[in-house]
Amino acid sequence: MPVMQLTKRNIDKLGLTDSGQVDYFDTELKGLFLRVGQTSKTFYVKTEVRDPVTGRPKTVKAKLQRYGEITAEQARQQAPDVMQRLRDNKPADEVLPPTLRQMYNQYVNDKKLKHTTAQAYKVYFENENGIKFPTWMDLPLNELARLLTPEIVIRRYQEVLSMSGKGAASNSFKMLQAIMGYAMILYPQHISRNPVKVITDAELWPEIKARTTCIEPDQLKQFHDALLTFPAIHRDCYLFTLYQGLRPDEAHSLQWADVNLEKKLFDLTWMDSETKHRGILPLSRQSMEILNKRKAAMQEGDKYVFPSIVKKSKNGHIILRADKLRPKTGLEVTPHSLRRTFTTIGERLRLRREDVNLLTNHIDQTVTGKHYSRIGVEDLRAPLQAICNEIERLMVVGSGAKVIPINRQAA
Repeated sequence: MPVMQLTKRNIDKLGLTDSGQVDYFDTELKGLFLRVGQTSKTFYVKTEVRDPVTGRPKTVKAKLQRYGEITAEQARQQAPDVMQRLRDNKPADEVLPPTLRQMYNQYVNDKKLKHTTAQAYKVYFENENGIKFPTWMDLPLNELARLLTPEIVIRRYQEVLSMSGKGAASNSFKMLQAIMGYAMILYPQHISRNPVKVITDAELWPEIKARTTCIEPDQLKQFHDALLTFPAIHRDCYLFTLYQGLRPDEAHSLQWADVNLEKKLFDLTWMDSETKHRGILPLSRQSMEILNKRKAAMQEGDKYVFPSIVKKSKNGHIILRADKLRPKTGLEVTPHSLRRTFTTIGERLRLRREDVNLLTNHIDQTVTGKHYSRIGVEDLRAPLQAICNEIERLMVVGSGAKVIPINRQAA
């Protein structure tokens, strides 16, 4: 009876058999073993039970899953529950509790989340730099429910609050609460309470005021100078976001398939949200310069305009992050502040608010806007270029020079 520690390294060293099968018993958990056959490696458990008819002890076995479908650690987590079911004379194939990672994937798939909402979930549950619950993700629901006492939940919440701020703490834990609530509906036999609800019961949710930060005219040169310290691709993405008045996710996840350099247009119809214009928009001269530079640096297989510089990135593109922007610029701004800056400059140039709204992908909810206006992409080029010229002027020479308003007739 071969005995070994069932780890990935050890299991990978085992070759398939030419004939028959060999059972390798785990040194860490009694009753767990790996059966290696001619075509697969499969986890099993065995335990002693009392025959309900004769009253005599007997050995029973049950199959878990194949190696590759689950890891050795996951098998070790599932095994005690399966063995206990066997000892209780219950079916071994009773539905096993999913892990938090599996529950997260099921929640996202079942809920058919909008693109922007799904992206927000990815930041906190998938992104290697942003994930807030790394040690919880691979725990089964029943074990997670036992682990997450009010003290542990509150302590982790306060850690996220301290490290990442009110928004990240509130958003990530409310998302976790939603996932756990869905788990209670689907798997009531494994989780009967929502451990995250303690944040609500203790009234710990922070008051989050709407952000109004933007870069003031006399700060734009400081901002531009600080961007020179960023990697080129990040600098280009921040500038592109600013010049086009985009939401951060609209900029950093833009694909080349959505860009027409010849016609100087880009397409945001892929953005799935009821509050967005989701239209085809013009590109300014400054944005064209950025895109042409990125096109020249494009590697084979790059589908994103701003691809990740980390080879194993789950997103495939870079992420614009406030915690990187603030320290280097010395300004209390976030990536979304660039959008407010674009809009504010448009207002200060006395441009039509309707044009600025269309450039920033907002739906005009007025009767005229919804039913009568037929403003097209070419109508928006002049106001866009006026805003970009002013942004460029302020970043290069500062706020002292005279503002040149847009030619109303040309607009």
